[in-house]
Amino acid sequence: MTAIHQLLPVFSPGDAIGQAVRRMRTAFQEAGFASEVFAEEVHPLLREEARPAADLETNAGPGDVVVYHLSIGARSAGLFAGLGCRRVIDYHNITPARYYRVASPRVAHWLDQGRRDLVRLAPTVELGIGDSRYNAEEMEAAGCPVTMVIPPPVDLERLSPRPARPIGAPRLIFVSRIAPNKRQEDLIRVLAALRACWQPEATLVLPGGWDDTEVYAAGLRRLARELGVADAVELLGRRSDRELGDLYAAASVEVCASEHEGFGMPLLEAWAFDLPVVARAAAAVPETVGDAGILLDTGDPLVWAAVIDRVIRDAPLRHLLIERGRRRLGDFSDAALKVRMSELLDRLDLSGRGGPRAAPRE
Repeated sequence: MTAIHQLLPVFSPGDAIGQAVRRMRTAFQEAGFASEVFAEEVHPLLREEARPAADLETNAGPGDVVVYHLSIGARSAGLFAGLGCRRVIDYHNITPARYYRVASPRVAHWLDQGRRDLVRLAPTVELGIGDSRYNAEEMEAAGCPVTMVIPPPVDLERLSPRPARPIGAPRLIFVSRIAPNKRQEDLIRVLAALRACWQPEATLVLPGGWDDTEVYAAGLRRLARELGVADAVELLGRRSDRELGDLYAAASVEVCASEHEGFGMPLLEAWAFDLPVVARAAAAVPETVGDAGILLDTGDPLVWAAVIDRVIRDAPLRHLLIERGRRRLGDFSDAALKVRMSELLDRLDLSGRGGPRAAPRE
């Protein structure tokens, strides 16, 4: 029986790629295929769910499929390139290294390597999977012969979703790692403008780790002090799922000023809590949002602040955005994922008729 295995550099329970890997493995197994996860590094909580990457060479037969999850440079890319089985890339987006040159030269190095891995591997695989059309187009530009889009599976239940019930002053939230491409500094400027003009008690909460971006995090704290909003900005570091759920439930508006996203998982999380979304129209964010949020093509903090103030004050507009968010979530449901996974197996033509069918690119 054909097996469909997955390979990735780091297997962790707390990130979107780790969630996607686990959900895809379940889908493959439910479809009747043997499926294991192989990784260079495995989080202690997942030790029973993965094997060392080096074991893959002796466990992938010529007719098997290996899906490589590419998001940064890694030694496992070389292992993947040398496999004698059928190969697929699941591309989760690579942040341009320029964002990290100062904040974390080490990360910038591995992002550059990831780009080189993409260019090297894309022409050699039979299929490329993108989290978004934005990502699929990057693979096509790198020479990938056939692509399709499968949005990353999302486990919202871990956050215990419920309608947000903010109490007191308006509270803006953006859950993401603290990183230059996420542009948290723009959100601090927006908060300063919002407090100066319309909502003097508004606050901003920024949960997310900064393991490799301490310099950037320090700059955010300095900016908040300079703008006089240090007491209104919370850089919380990593939080548990329960804590994140509580933060979403106490928020008023989800704000996303990120300049480079391959998808936009925090947007889905916000919709699960009936939060209206205001986001920058950049990279894959418009594709993820659809009509379920307000997209801004400017970084002007006064414009952002005026829009956010209206979302806070205008009950009919807020209700419309909440309803659209609920509807948009349906496009990323388990049922939608099953359809996409069925399409993946069909593209791979695993009934034995050969490689992927030459279907139109999505």
